[in-house]
Amino acid sequence: MREIEDILIDYFEGEELSENDSSELEKWFRQKKGAEFVRVLESMRGGKALWEELERDAEAGMEMIKRKLKKTRRRRSLWYGGVAAAVLFLLCGLAFLFEEPVVNRSELPGSEVSQCCTLVKLKLDNGEVLPLHGDQVGEVIVKDSCMRIENDNNTLICTNEGSREKIGFNTISVPVGAEYRVVLPDGTKVYLNADSEFRFPEMFSGEKREVFLKGEGYFEVAKDSTKRFIVHVLNMDATVLGTAFNIKAYPEQDEVVTTLEEGRLQVNCEGCEGYDLEAGDQVVFNKLRGDAVKKQVTTFYYTSWKDGFYSFDGENLETIMAVLAKWYGLEVFYMGENLKKNKFSGRLKRYDDFLYLLNKFEETGNVEFIVKDNVITIKGKKRSGM
Repeated sequence: MREIEDILIDYFEGEELSENDSSELEKWFRQKKGAEFVRVLESMRGGKALWEELERDAEAGMEMIKRKLKKTRRRRSLWYGGVAAAVLFLLCGLAFLFEEPVVNRSELPGSEVSQCCTLVKLKLDNGEVLPLHGDQVGEVIVKDSCMRIENDNNTLICTNEGSREKIGFNTISVPVGAEYRVVLPDGTKVYLNADSEFRFPEMFSGEKREVFLKGEGYFEVAKDSTKRFIVHVLNMDATVLGTAFNIKAYPEQDEVVTTLEEGRLQVNCEGCEGYDLEAGDQVVFNKLRGDAVKKQVTTFYYTSWKDGFYSFDGENLETIMAVLAKWYGLEVFYMGENLKKNKFSGRLKRYDDFLYLLNKFEETGNVEFIVKDNVITIKGKKRSGM
């Protein structure tokens, strides 16, 4: 039997439900209490907005859900009056949910509450380490004659306030299951993915703007024709004047992947020829072999993480699971090397339950996932008759 979260997700994504799924959905709405309904909001399209509205104003939140149900109902033939009536009946009792704890969202891996509580750290050049919390708003955490650093809603904003003879470097460390943004003194925006480290100067001077990345980052570089912007990552350097690109360079992974979304980019790999990239180009450098390959790609699949979701198109399972492991803090084991080469497509919001995507893979592929806490074991499906 399918999990109710899967059925609800299919429903809110506009997919047709089977007769069995429709029956299960009606039964669930009639039997479950409001707490269970709120628990699955985070699995739905628009669940985040619904949850926030419910917390802010229960009555307004209920109206949002009613409008969403009515809008979706017009598109579907399998949604009938009994279910809709049961939903509206259920919503009438939602007010009591805010008088007692319903869901401990901080325990959910990759949830937005856990993101706020996950400790991102900023290490200053003088060795001082400052904790950064995503729920801080407009808090100035560093201010001296040279610079000002403000922490505002998951974003570190750095501003020049003067000059300094010796320029130091600051380092922001983003752990597994978190994300953060940095606005550099020149206006360049850097989106940092989970398990990443970014080192940047207190201010830019001279003819170059140099930064250092370990992990994954998306860069929107402020244009400055007089100062090249250089990103140093492991065995590769990327040099630009003004552009938007993504670099994935985790030390434990064999490949360093640079994807150019906009503008022009020059990539130099250790021991390889240099590459000039145009929009849509990607360079994949293999650290073990010491070689690189340039190709054209759909950049969306490599940059969508910064917009809040992961999207895969015919990607091998090993790559997909490596991405999910970073965000959800997973350990992944394969019962056979050949399983890593299975290819899948799919999309997952960064704060959704990853089990939804794995269930989809099981339905369409020849693999099974055994999940215990944060450990996932992947095995091949048994053939029928064996």
